[in-house]
Amino acid sequence: MLVHLMLELYNCDRELLSNEPLIRRVLDEYPGRVDMEKVSPVHLYDIETSNPLDAGLSGFVVIAQSHISLHAWPEYGEVDIDICSCKEFSQEDAIAFAKEMFQTDDVESHFVVRATRSLRPEEPDPVRFAEAMAARRNRAASLAPAEVG
Repeated sequence: MLVHLMLELYNCDRELLSNEPLIRRVLDEYPGRVDMEKVSPVHLYDIETSNPLDAGLSGFVVIAQSHISLHAWPEYGEVDIDICSCKEFSQEDAIAFAKEMFQTDDVESHFVVRATRSLRPEEPDPVRFAEAMAARRNRAASLAPAEVG
């Protein structure tokens, strides 16, 4: 199963939506706020399009279970946030964090359950998990520099 929360925040301060350090911080802190494991740095882009009114900041962070993405349009005072995960999380906490960071109560949210036929179990098979962890350790050991003696 995959859960996908889509948030549209309206009537946001344009200065906040243009604030690159703030947008980066939101993406950096979001995984921890929804009890997810961050596995990549924040990727943030200053988007310029053929329509200057559509310019803004867009970014994402990869989490162990999928991703969190954000698109901010200062010209319109809007920000969209998607949290997609194989792990369930608190929608309320995700919405509260967005409202806090972008200082608005004007939020539209959509929640979709996807991948209902996925073969991925909620908890990994303990034997397969142990084998995968051993293989990971062996790979890491083989990539480690040889000791000089």
